[in-house]
Amino acid sequence: MNFSIVSLLVLASSASAFMPAAAPLRICVSLDAKHANNKAAKKSNADRPRKSRPSDINRKPTNYPTWESPPEYTISEN
Repeated sequence: MNFSIVSLLVLASSASAFMPAAAPLRICVSLDAKHANNKAAKKSNADRPRKSRPSDINRKPTNYPTWESPPEYTISEN
């Protein structure tokens, strides 16, 4: 009985060595960023060339022919 109590106390004292110390609470949170940074997609959209010529502005989208994929399996009766 005494051995189990002693071993429990030793285990508890050694486990406290792996516990992080209590961090002090910060009353105010200071964010040093003055402006939000543009992320990759937003920045590439902002940096793209603008359509300034009327031929570019009024251009219709390209009509590509529709693609019909060949059948994956063919059934042969041989």
